[in-house]
Amino acid sequence: MKQKTVEIHIRVSENEKKKLQKNAKKSALSLSSYLRKVGLKKEIHPIPDKKFYKIYIDICTLKTNIYKLEKDKIIENLEQILKKFLDIYYSKSNGDDDNGDNKNMGN
Repeated sequence: MKQKTVEIHIRVSENEKKKLQKNAKKSALSLSSYLRKVGLKKEIHPIPDKKFYKIYIDICTLKTNIYKLEKDKIIENLEQILKKFLDIYYSKSNGDDDNGDNKNMGN
Protein backbone atom coordinates (compact mmCIF):
# COMPACT_ATOMS: atom_id res chain seq x y z
CA MET A 1 0.00 0.00 0.00
CA LYS A 2 1.27 3.46 -0.87
CA GLN A 3 2.14 5.85 1.90
CA LYS A 4 -0.32 8.72 2.30
CA THR A 5 1.92 11.72 3.00
CA VAL A 6 -0.05 14.69 1.63
CA GLU A 7 -2.96 16.24 3.50
CA ILE A 8 -6.02 17.98 2.07
CA HIS A 9 -8.04 20.21 4.37
CA ILE A 10 -11.69 20.97 3.65
CA ARG A 11 -14.41 22.71 5.60
CA VAL A 12 -17.82 21.16 6.10
CA SER A 13 -20.75 21.88 8.36
CA GLU A 14 -21.25 19.78 11.48
CA ASN A 15 -24.26 18.15 9.80
CA GLU A 16 -22.25 17.33 6.65
CA LYS A 17 -19.49 15.81 8.76
CA LYS A 18 -22.00 13.58 10.57
CA LYS A 19 -23.47 12.43 7.26
CA LEU A 20 -20.02 11.68 5.84
CA GLN A 21 -19.04 9.75 8.96
CA LYS A 22 -22.32 7.79 8.85
CA ASN A 23 -21.78 6.89 5.19
CA ALA A 24 -18.20 5.83 5.88
CA LYS A 25 -19.34 3.66 8.78
CA LYS A 26 -22.02 1.99 6.61
CA SER A 27 -19.22 0.91 4.28
CA ALA A 28 -16.84 -0.09 7.10
CA LEU A 29 -14.34 2.55 5.93
CA SER A 30 -12.47 5.25 7.77
CA LEU A 31 -13.61 8.77 6.91
CA SER A 32 -10.35 9.33 5.00
CA SER A 33 -10.76 6.15 2.96
CA TYR A 34 -14.39 6.96 2.25
CA LEU A 35 -13.57 10.48 1.05
CA ARG A 36 -10.71 9.19 -1.13
CA LYS A 37 -12.96 6.62 -2.77
CA VAL A 38 -15.74 9.16 -3.35
CA GLY A 39 -13.31 11.75 -4.70
CA LEU A 40 -11.64 9.25 -7.02
CA LYS A 41 -15.02 7.89 -8.18
CA LYS A 42 -14.26 4.40 -6.93
CA GLU A 43 -17.04 1.99 -6.10
CA ILE A 44 -18.17 1.89 -2.47
CA HIS A 45 -19.96 -1.17 -1.15
CA PRO A 46 -22.11 -0.70 1.95
CA ILE A 47 -21.99 -3.50 4.48
CA PRO A 48 -25.32 -5.37 4.49
CA ASP A 49 -27.52 -5.28 7.55
CA LYS A 50 -26.87 -8.16 10.02
CA LYS A 51 -30.49 -9.24 9.58
CA PHE A 52 -29.89 -9.71 5.86
CA TYR A 53 -26.83 -11.79 6.68
CA LYS A 54 -28.99 -14.04 8.89
CA ILE A 55 -31.39 -14.50 5.96
CA TYR A 56 -28.42 -15.43 3.78
CA ILE A 57 -27.41 -18.07 6.36
CA ASP A 58 -31.00 -19.41 6.38
CA ILE A 59 -30.93 -19.72 2.58
CA CYS A 60 -27.54 -21.48 2.65
CA THR A 61 -28.80 -23.89 5.31
CA LEU A 62 -31.92 -24.63 3.29
CA LYS A 63 -29.84 -25.19 0.15
CA THR A 64 -27.57 -27.61 2.02
CA ASN A 65 -30.49 -29.60 3.42
CA ILE A 66 -32.97 -29.33 0.56
CA TYR A 67 -32.71 -32.98 -0.52
CA LYS A 68 -33.14 -34.19 3.05
CA LEU A 69 -36.35 -32.23 3.67
CA GLU A 70 -39.93 -32.99 2.77
CA LYS A 71 -41.65 -30.59 0.36
CA ASP A 72 -43.83 -29.14 3.16
CA LYS A 73 -40.77 -28.42 5.30
CA ILE A 74 -39.04 -26.68 2.37
CA ILE A 75 -42.10 -24.50 1.80
CA GLU A 76 -42.26 -23.70 5.52
CA ASN A 77 -38.58 -22.67 5.54
CA LEU A 78 -39.05 -20.50 2.45
CA GLU A 79 -42.08 -18.81 4.03
CA GLN A 80 -40.05 -18.05 7.17
CA ILE A 81 -37.25 -16.56 5.07
CA LEU A 82 -39.75 -14.50 3.09
CA LYS A 83 -41.33 -13.22 6.31
CA LYS A 84 -37.94 -12.19 7.70
CA PHE A 85 -37.08 -10.41 4.47
CA LEU A 86 -40.39 -8.53 4.41
CA ASP A 87 -40.07 -7.64 8.10
CA ILE A 88 -36.75 -5.94 7.32
CA TYR A 89 -38.15 -4.26 4.22
CA TYR A 90 -41.16 -2.80 6.04
CA SER A 91 -39.16 -1.85 9.13
CA LYS A 92 -37.21 0.64 7.00
CA SER A 93 -40.10 3.12 6.77
CA ASN A 94 -41.87 1.15 4.07
CA GLY A 95 -38.62 0.39 2.29
CA ASP A 96 -37.15 3.90 2.28
CA ASP A 97 -33.54 4.69 2.97
CA ASP A 98 -32.77 7.43 5.47
CA ASN A 99 -33.38 10.02 2.77
CA GLY A 100 -36.51 8.30 1.41
CA ASP A 101 -35.20 7.36 -2.02
CA ASN A 102 -35.75 3.57 -1.82
CA LYS A 103 -32.21 2.82 -3.05
CA ASN A 104 -31.86 0.11 -0.39
CA MET A 105 -34.30 -2.00 -2.42
CA GLY A 106 -33.02 -1.10 -5.85
CA ASN A 107 -36.00 1.14 -6.69
